[in-house]
Amino acid sequence: MDAVTFIRAARSRIAASGIGGLSLRLVAQDGGSSLGSLSYRIGDKRALIEQLIDDGRREFDRAADEWHKRAGEFELAAPDVLAHLVTAWLDDAATGRRETSLTACELLLEATIDPAGYRGICNLLDDEDRFWRTLLAPDYGTISDIFGSAIAAYCRDEMPFSIALGGNPDYRLLRAATAKRLAEGFASGATGLARSFEALVAACGDTSAATPLPLDLPEGSKKAELAGHIADLMAEQGVASITHRLVAARAGVSNSSIAHHFRTGDDLLHAGLGAQIQRMRRELQPGALPDAQADKGMTLMRSTHAVALAAARDPMFVPFALDMRRRRAENVHLAVGEAIGGTDGLDRAAVQAATMVFIGSGLAAMAREDAQGSTPVGPTELARLRQAHSFAG
Repeated sequence: MDAVTFIRAARSRIAASGIGGLSLRLVAQDGGSSLGSLSYRIGDKRALIEQLIDDGRREFDRAADEWHKRAGEFELAAPDVLAHLVTAWLDDAATGRRETSLTACELLLEATIDPAGYRGICNLLDDEDRFWRTLLAPDYGTISDIFGSAIAAYCRDEMPFSIALGGNPDYRLLRAATAKRLAEGFASGATGLARSFEALVAACGDTSAATPLPLDLPEGSKKAELAGHIADLMAEQGVASITHRLVAARAGVSNSSIAHHFRTGDDLLHAGLGAQIQRMRRELQPGALPDAQADKGMTLMRSTHAVALAAARDPMFVPFALDMRRRRAENVHLAVGEAIGGTDGLDRAAVQAATMVFIGSGLAAMAREDAQGSTPVGPTELARLRQAHSFAG
């Protein structure tokens, strides 16, 4: 039994059950071998994760080579062409490379909580930035570094939603509008789909926003209180850490008390995700003030990725992922729009695209921690990008 078999088994295990379902025993079983053989070929769980990341980088490099050849004759200076390229890249990753992409999303999410445990993810993040920068260099020259990093960051935030929601036509229309405004460098005004952006947002959320939670968590109940502890632990330590014993210790109750409300491990995860969804619904209300603490804001956005990844495995969570995706920038649109577009601000589609760039860049910064890598893309960089596109137009 070679190491490749175990890597494939681990990747399939994560795609099916999430990072919380990754165990050496199950990977050995799925690979048709023994735990001893896996330990001999791979090592411990950290070594397995390192090899998963390395395998993901090799797969990414193969895809990048194919897309460089595919895009070689394209006029990427045309926003329509570039926007189609971005969405096609996302679709290819979400379908043709689904397991690899899902695994990368899961590992990135864990790396934002435990950078030291997922150190190799920094190299994959560098690969993503380099791919888009190199692709854009011939057409965009001096701004290709900023623009390439911005597109890489946007794709980083969009990816779990493309995996979970790629078959939903309303999502695809919403994504097309934001990808187009990104490809335009946020310059000029909204055209095409972006002019109907409010209708696109409504189409993604009128039904999904009212969908009942996976588990009933009545406000003020003991069950809701315990679910809140699970959500906190998921945010602090990652999904993989959640056990009945850990939740009981956090809540100051017995293991049997936790098991009474949440019998299985899946029940624990559903409760934690349900509590996160409740929080996101409260904090992403239209007109709500953006939180002053950036780290809390990123924790909120990280939670939306957890919901999207759950939806990629379980259709039960699809309505919640769709609701979270449509509400990107909902409570920060004025501040973001003015930071990039000046006193005139930006249209809603452009603001949502810019906010997704910030989220993708922020996730990368958390995963890197003190490691060297690309500078986060913020309002100053996107304002410069917009100005360059405005002059070019």
